[in-house]
Amino acid sequence: MSGTDGNFLITARGVTKIYRTGQIEAPALRGVDLEVKSGEFISIVGPSGSGKTTLLNLIGALDSLTGGELKVLGKDVSGLSRRERAELRLHHLGFVFQAYNLIPVLTARENVEFVLELQGVGRERSARAEEVLGELGLSEFSDRRPLEMSGGQQQRVAVARAVASRPRLVLADEPTANLDGENAEVLLRLMRRLRDEQGMTFVFSTHDSRVVEHAERIITLTDGRVSQDERRNPDRG
Repeated sequence: MSGTDGNFLITARGVTKIYRTGQIEAPALRGVDLEVKSGEFISIVGPSGSGKTTLLNLIGALDSLTGGELKVLGKDVSGLSRRERAELRLHHLGFVFQAYNLIPVLTARENVEFVLELQGVGRERSARAEEVLGELGLSEFSDRRPLEMSGGQQQRVAVARAVASRPRLVLADEPTANLDGENAEVLLRLMRRLRDEQGMTFVFSTHDSRVVEHAERIITLTDGRVSQDERRNPDRG
């Protein structure tokens, strides 16, 4: 996977998504235009049903668009085979899902290591997993399975798994939904540091004002369209 579309990591042109059930059509996205540069720190906001999660799923090649054009890392996702989509997700993208999607029979450390193992990371796999779990205050929970942890702890494990592989792009759907103020701040500062030090790009879907406060760009979706695109420079230290 090589370059981007010009200077952009993500390029969307007139992207639409329509869900169909029998004769009923439910438009989720109605012609989204969007460009994201490498290293951006973006919050996508808007009311429930505005298309935030749908847009993240399309960018992450987890769903197929109905119309328009969407390029991620210079690749037209509509033209990728199932295997190519899987390769894109494995080697270049990190995901934080609302439902966590942790593997229940694995410990926190093993959940983080799992993606690294799929990528072919060798002996450093365990050390890298322990490092990122420690940064998120989870060292003492590394040998616990998901059902032995609280929702907030599982959320932080999901974040650790997403960033441990050092992806170019992290897509996070409500990443702070189950976190208290202190842990949300720790998580967001870690993500900012990863962006600054490793050049990761972060795109969040969120209702959380704490995430928005950290964002350097706020994209508002209304009824499946981009209604506002604001750039800012938060002074978060």
